Amino acid sequence: MTPILLLEINEIPWRLIDRYGDQHRFPNISRFLKQAHQFTTVAVDTGELSPWVTWPTLHRGMNNERHGIKNLGQDPATFRGKPVWQEIREQGGSIAICGSMQSWPPIDPGENGFYVPDTFAHDERCYPSYLDPLQAFNLSQVRMNGRVVSSALPGAGESIRAAASFVKSGITVGTCARIAGQLLGERLDASRAARRPIFQTILFWDVFRKHFSARRPPAFSTFFTNHVAGVMHRYWDDVFPEDFPERKQAAGDSNEPLMRFALQVLDDMLAEVIEWAADNPELVVILASSMGQDAVHRRSHEGVELVVEDLALLMSHTGISREDYRPLLAMVPQIAVEIRDGDKRARARRVLESAFCGDARQFIGVQEMGSSLSITVNTPTLGQMSGDNFFINGAAVTWRDAGIRRQDIEPGTGYHIPEGSLAVLCEQMRGEPLIQSRSRVNADRIKDWMLAVSRDGSRAIPSLASACL
Repeated sequence: MTPILLLEINEIPWRLIDRYGDQHRFPNISRFLKQAHQFTTVAVDTGELSPWVTWPTLHRGMNNERHGIKNLGQDPATFRGKPVWQEIREQGGSIAICGSMQSWPPIDPGENGFYVPDTFAHDERCYPSYLDPLQAFNLSQVRMNGRVVSSALPGAGESIRAAASFVKSGITVGTCARIAGQLLGERLDASRAARRPIFQTILFWDVFRKHFSARRPPAFSTFFTNHVAGVMHRYWDDVFPEDFPERKQAAGDSNEPLMRFALQVLDDMLAEVIEWAADNPELVVILASSMGQDAVHRRSHEGVELVVEDLALLMSHTGISREDYRPLLAMVPQIAVEIRDGDKRARARRVLESAFCGDARQFIGVQEMGSSLSITVNTPTLGQMSGDNFFINGAAVTWRDAGIRRQDIEPGTGYHIPEGSLAVLCEQMRGEPLIQSRSRVNADRIKDWMLAVSRDGSRAIPSLASACL
């Protein structure tokens, strides 16, 4: 099999790459792209686009109407189709999965392989198992950092266990020093906490590079990162101020340096990837985004959102006990729980969906998939939620007693669009004409093409052009 390394740089569009890619401060992004075939992927999913849907479409070669994946925390037993890595594993190839969306539960990766599920996994299980404490620490950070980044840390015991596993996991002294500097910087300047999510990528890139051998790579490897997408969502207006001419910004008040920090992390990653490709000319490197982002103007946003900060309190008003459900990780404003008893699951759904405030405004949506409930807390208007109480299960309850907080927050200025980026680097094809037209190709065609590359090698790379729209 021809080895493939899939770099999943979530939601990064060509527009952002072009804004920074040719700058001297990011030489490896520029170097990678100059040597790569370039295409534009188009998400083909129905409904509101989200990465936990669009990535499975790319991985499984079918859109969300066929694979049935709708939410984080969804019962994997309800998924349809096989991700590309599972097919390659069944064909006898080894795999290395690091953070890919909807990749839990882990499967035996085979010789020279490893498996670290996504950051919304239901538990910390990894291959090899000595990575479990680090993944447990990672999942704790995700629980603590929802819509607003927290400067808090998990408990001492969990942090100690994670730290003890750092060396074996591959975390370098340099990365530990950077993390220490970040934590100290947060104490001196609280605004620096906005950088914290980017350190998740720095940490797990260490894990990946320690376990990945370019000269003896697994047949199929992935590395997922959301660190650029997170900055775009919040600070697109600082990166592309021309999209918001009505906005008046004080001098020195821009968050654009945060984007440069995020892209520097990507540039450092690509420096190593380019070296790996040079060491092993058979290695095919694919940089993909599954979809992209562009400017969004949320003029109806009133500067407040509802955030569930205590799931146990909210669930206590549904009439089922704490022993009846298990919390699952999801992305704000969603929360997720597993309730195995069908009758109790139906009761919880009915009670939550009927909750209302103000002029009988229902504001909680629930999707049931297998044994899991994906719960979306929508924000009513300020007028509708102006009182101290809302109604759930026939009783008036204060927001606080239901574990819900009204959070002052600025709306994000970047949001999902179907068009994403795709770049393919293969040293074995150096000197051959590059395809850099950025022609559009449906995302659900990428899986079959990757399987063809795995089977037929670099000869199959130009075949992607035939799938373009």
